Amino acid sequence: MELHTTLCSGLRPPPVTGKARFSARLRSSKRLLPATMLAAALLGLVSAAACSKDSASQPTTAQAAAAALPAQASPSTRELSEEDARRILPRADLSGLSGEQRAQFLEVAGDVFDYAGCKDTLAKCLAADVKDVHALRMADVVKALVLQGFPPGRVIELVEQYYASFDASRRQKLRSDDCPQLGDKNAPVALVEFSDYQCPHCAAARKPLHDVVLGPEKGKARLCPKYFPLPGHPRARIAAGCAEYARHKGKFWEMHEALFAHQEELEDDSLKRYAQQIGLDGAQMLKEVYADRFDAVIALHTREGEGAHVQATPTIFVNGRPHLLPVQTFFLQRSIEDELEWQQNKAFVYEGRETKEKKG
Repeated sequence: MELHTTLCSGLRPPPVTGKARFSARLRSSKRLLPATMLAAALLGLVSAAACSKDSASQPTTAQAAAAALPAQASPSTRELSEEDARRILPRADLSGLSGEQRAQFLEVAGDVFDYAGCKDTLAKCLAADVKDVHALRMADVVKALVLQGFPPGRVIELVEQYYASFDASRRQKLRSDDCPQLGDKNAPVALVEFSDYQCPHCAAARKPLHDVVLGPEKGKARLCPKYFPLPGHPRARIAAGCAEYARHKGKFWEMHEALFAHQEELEDDSLKRYAQQIGLDGAQMLKEVYADRFDAVIALHTREGEGAHVQATPTIFVNGRPHLLPVQTFFLQRSIEDELEWQQNKAFVYEGRETKEKKG
């Protein structure tokens, strides 16, 4: 399985060639991938998608949970002791890793290049005499992916794709002012999420997305959900219309929660009941939804997503940059923090924000 996080998909695109392409880019330092190639890389991440445009079928909750697990690395007898790890990577915090996982971390660190001022592999940037603080942050991401169970080659792809996405040429122009806002509406980082109310993976993404904008990154990031109903989910568009009706009544988030909490029960009677439970007129809601009053907004969001190469849900953009890491609180928080640093410096700093040496 190739996914870093499981998605509901509209297409099954060709796999990305990943490691060779991005390693070559890093070693040439200045050559940038065109936006179309990054889009292809993003599409490659959803090649094992759980839901398809060609079928109305949807996995059960148990199936979705099983599909969300990353591929496990093939069994290996290679291990790296704690003592050897401290000697080779003295600045890396490898606590919690097994001997095999430490060996996998070293394999990744010896291949990927640091994105700040160290200008060498991550392994060499973790040497005792190097002060590159960004190398420590990058090491945390690699460690977290290894702990998820991804094999080294996949970790290398994800890390390289993630850092490549920060350049302006890779970003999509998306509005973040025409949608409900969760978090500080003036927060500098906008998380634009394209989702489908019948997609179980969107439901799973709801909690970490909400937690990060209301918790550790409160005041720094805000969530902007947009409608992207997939053709294979017949009730998703109706549910989106109900959410938009509730938005007009000041009850969007209450309806949003109800729809995801009961996404296998989205028939008219159920939708009316959810509306009544949050103090809305369910009959009037359905009357307006079936009169197509909210179709224009849903179509606008869908066209915007298609223009940004969205093929699966949930797809998340961080200030227009595709979020290519797992949709979990740690990875979202790290992505937001990296985005703030990038926006301030247009690069990742070497020894802290006060230094002038940086790489971008």
